[in-house]
Amino acid sequence: MKRQEAWLMAGFGVILILLYLLSSTNLIIKERKTEIYPVSVILDDTTDESYQNFKKGVDRAAIELNADVSLITLYEGGDARQQIERMAREQQDGAKALIVMPVTENELEEALAEKRIQIPLVLVNSELPRDKVSSVVTADFDAMGRNLAKQVLEEHGNSIPVYLFYSHRGSAARQHFQDGVETVLQSGKCEIKKFERHGDGTFRKAIEELVYPEPARAVIIALDPESLLETAAILADSSVYPEHVDGLYGRGTTTPVLNYLDRGVINGLCVTDDFSTGYLSVKRAVEILANQKLEEETVLDSYYIQKDDLRKPEFEKMLYPIE
Repeated sequence: MKRQEAWLMAGFGVILILLYLLSSTNLIIKERKTEIYPVSVILDDTTDESYQNFKKGVDRAAIELNADVSLITLYEGGDARQQIERMAREQQDGAKALIVMPVTENELEEALAEKRIQIPLVLVNSELPRDKVSSVVTADFDAMGRNLAKQVLEEHGNSIPVYLFYSHRGSAARQHFQDGVETVLQSGKCEIKKFERHGDGTFRKAIEELVYPEPARAVIIALDPESLLETAAILADSSVYPEHVDGLYGRGTTTPVLNYLDRGVINGLCVTDDFSTGYLSVKRAVEILANQKLEEETVLDSYYIQKDDLRKPEFEKMLYPIE
């Protein structure tokens, strides 16, 4: 009887040891190693200031999807060759997938044809043939531009010229947006004057010429967020210029741009869900690397908003996302 009790106690001891090993070590059941996905995001500009909500979405996706994300800006904005060089460098340094906002689609397509980039590529705010890239996350910038121009014509008609302000730094998104704007304005027989910024005084000089020597009026459409912000600041700091500018319009989602809309300096604004764009771009890259089912193209909606729309819950949530 004592021998049976001893064997029973020994058995219990063995069971306790096994339970301990199962619960506190990986000697018997090895823990599944968490896969980390190295991904590089390469913007089309020298700074990420215009991509606040996009970056929030990228950061959220990186945490939730185990992505090791590097955010890369250019040394000189609008330089397509430099962007392709950065893509090649990130590939060489160990990135397993690239997320890119192209400066120009043509040069990127040539680089892909030359097979300089051989890892999965997710395009943001641009499009190339599906056999060239792995996935696309974008808004329809051509449609966005057409919608904005229609709003301008409805509000102001075609009796006064429309000034197009834009930076010399190019991007595929801006080009598509500009194409949409010009298509509608031209079909509406509207006079168009273009002003490409090459220095701090370009936009101010164009506005001053509406005041001196002969008074005139115009509507301004800024084709990129940086030009919109600069133009809004010029108008906000003057008591004279706004009398000659019947309306300022553009695209962007940064807090300073939204503040100018709220103050009435900007009359109308095209916006997109940049947070979702950032999140989904990382999600698509991870899906590729994890061999999951992939959605090749995601086209997000864009919206035309005015001052009163800023207080609507759906736009508050989209434009001021919580990290």
